[in-house]
Amino acid sequence: MDTGVQAVKETDPVGNADVSGRAAQSCALKASKRGRPKKKRQEMPDLTRELTITLSHFFPELATWLGEVVDPRNPGYIVYSLKLLLLLGVLMFLTHSGSRNHFGDQMRDAGELARTLARLLGMPVDAIPHLDTLEKVLRRLDPQHLQHLHVKLIRRLIRMKALDDWRVGGRFMLAVDGTGLYSFHERHCANCIKAEHESGAVTYSHKVLVAFIVSADGYALPIACEFIENPGIVYDKQDCEKKAFYRLEATIRQYFPQTPFLLLLDALYADKNVMRQCFGNGWNFGISFLDTDMPALWREAQSLLALSPGQCAKMTLPQDAGTREVRWVNDLDYEGMKLSAIFQVDKDKEGNIVCQFAHLTARHIDSTNVWSMATAARLRWRCENEGFNVLKNGGFGLEHVYSRQPTASKAYFFLMLTAHLIQQLLTRGRLGTVFRDTFHTFLNYGKKLLVALQHHPPPPDLDMPGQIRLSTA
Repeated sequence: MDTGVQAVKETDPVGNADVSGRAAQSCALKASKRGRPKKKRQEMPDLTRELTITLSHFFPELATWLGEVVDPRNPGYIVYSLKLLLLLGVLMFLTHSGSRNHFGDQMRDAGELARTLARLLGMPVDAIPHLDTLEKVLRRLDPQHLQHLHVKLIRRLIRMKALDDWRVGGRFMLAVDGTGLYSFHERHCANCIKAEHESGAVTYSHKVLVAFIVSADGYALPIACEFIENPGIVYDKQDCEKKAFYRLEATIRQYFPQTPFLLLLDALYADKNVMRQCFGNGWNFGISFLDTDMPALWREAQSLLALSPGQCAKMTLPQDAGTREVRWVNDLDYEGMKLSAIFQVDKDKEGNIVCQFAHLTARHIDSTNVWSMATAARLRWRCENEGFNVLKNGGFGLEHVYSRQPTASKAYFFLMLTAHLIQQLLTRGRLGTVFRDTFHTFLNYGKKLLVALQHHPPPPDLDMPGQIRLSTA
């Protein structure tokens, strides 16, 4: 065996013709290649400052409104004000803490949080209460007081015309849908909804019906809700989403008597009583129209379509993804009401049907309003995606049992809706242009906000903006 040192062969500057791939490249060529330039990291916004500016701009009377909530405690035993406790509850959901214990542990030594709370509430805050104190108060607090507080926030946004660009035909689009909150294998309370499954299992659940003001560019602001629950253990028929709708309709009419709405509803509400109620309130609607639910009206609409070939419009979908065709008919007679129907078909480049929709509406349709109504009718899913999906999977923990006590659990839900409203104004407003590149997800944003509240109080002097555009960039 040769024990000498083998001479190193000179590197072929062109590369070995018998070798392919990375091994064929010379070191000189590899060194000459430049990698992908690193993307400039977005500077982290001062979240406490942005939150303070957002709340001060949209809700300058927030501290007053929190103070107007009726405190059920004996005044002689009050240590922490109710508005301080309620604001802490909103921040718990806004920071996506996931539970009362986690938020309480993180805030236990957060000395800077007291300064932030004092700034938002306009009062001195010497200490941060444990969230068990909030739990004890919410067990005795009427949850409707918190719904009334939430309505004040929505009224303020409407009054300041912050939502006017979302109107369709002068009306706010109001998507209504129900969802489950949580379920148990044993009866949780006298108001549980009982469900018997084919497997023989029995579950006891709680559900809620929520109305969201939605927009074409991704907002879903909750404005009111109605809990779906039985009146007690003994009842004739269980409560359901349809029954809850009439209670929710009365609540919306009470709180927003002069606000014009366009209700976006699924096929469950293709019912004469629901439509007649909307007509009586002066509301328009876009209700999913299925041939299986209303066969006679469907046949009449199809007959009128055949007689009206000119009532048709087409458009090319964005990015040349295909085409959309819309057809419509008017003067459908249903239980003494005159309805219109809109039929939409989306096709790909090859002409294959991708999806199709049909909706009933109370408005007369023509070529000037067909596209706005057709687009609006398809936006009901906003309440499922930007609404319930974010509340369940975006850090709010909608299905988490924050309290097993029925009164407190409802109060927590209203605080959650308030936090959901504020989050949209913040992340799509002041942070709209940098949110995706900086935080990527709502969960990460919540963690950063929690750290900011712990360590970074708002500066003493804030440069308040004259206007905050609710951008979706």
